[in-house]
Amino acid sequence: MRKLGSLCLAVAMLFTSSRAKAGHVADFAHLQKVAAKGDSQAQYMLGLAYEFGRGIAQDLGEAARWYQKSADAGNPGAQAHLGNLYAEGRGVARDETAALKWYLLAAVRDDSVAETNLGCMYFSGKGSVRQDAAEAARWFTKAAAQHNPLAEANLATLYFEGWGLPRDPEKAASLYLDAAKQGNLYAQARLAWIYEHGVGRNQDLAESLKWDRMAAQHGYPRALNNLGYLYEHGLGVRKNFPEAAKLYCEAANSSLAEAQQNWTNIQSSFSGLPAGCDEAARWLAKIAPQGLGNSDASVEVGPETQVGSSIVSGAFVSEKH
Repeated sequence: MRKLGSLCLAVAMLFTSSRAKAGHVADFAHLQKVAAKGDSQAQYMLGLAYEFGRGIAQDLGEAARWYQKSADAGNPGAQAHLGNLYAEGRGVARDETAALKWYLLAAVRDDSVAETNLGCMYFSGKGSVRQDAAEAARWFTKAAAQHNPLAEANLATLYFEGWGLPRDPEKAASLYLDAAKQGNLYAQARLAWIYEHGVGRNQDLAESLKWDRMAAQHGYPRALNNLGYLYEHGLGVRKNFPEAAKLYCEAANSSLAEAQQNWTNIQSSFSGLPAGCDEAARWLAKIAPQGLGNSDASVEVGPETQVGSSIVSGAFVSEKH
């Protein structure tokens, strides 16, 4: 489990960072004046502006300074963000103990971001806490009760694998579904696999195709590869080898091991194949539209597939507001 936990605080924050950027930011000059007067919410907003470069050039040091002021005044959002900066060593020296401190302060005020990241720390045993999957599940559950999609995706993984909780694929599928509906790409890809294989849900290739397509539209490597697998084998969709090759190629560019294997297999089978993904698809449509004679050589990314020294199913994600 420790190998899985090492990925927990790797920042793949597709939901929260976009949520922060989508929020309205007051006129920067006005925000500075209000923050300078000690308004903790303005200080928090000013920290966001500096962290994400909204209305001002990005400056993580300044972001940390304003988050600190707001966090000291008890603002849970600023506390959670300050915890993120310490956990990642962005704008401040990396300090997992300090990250834990700020996450705990925000979590006791029901900040779902802090609760999610606390769950990650307990799962991986970071920040001076003992590795404890059950405690991780407790914090994920608190955040998931607020429909935090990353917490739901992480909690779903615990249920799916039986880590810290009784194994429950049906519960996992329900949590993945709620997170997927909110745009969580990891949950969308996991849900697609669940529907393809009928684990925790009745097999439904059309649903599998839908969720893989949704995540693939955002360039999510697992979904790109597995969507390619569906196209190559005609699962829920008409066989389309050139399209499958293009998807494998795009996923391989992200260094996903399964996609690299699939793309390398295609490259080694066709002399003169262009290196570019779009060009390769057009070339294959003319030269070999039916694909390889042995499609069994291709692989999809499964929930327990090992990639390097880590297991994809445990690729928990932490978040920012």
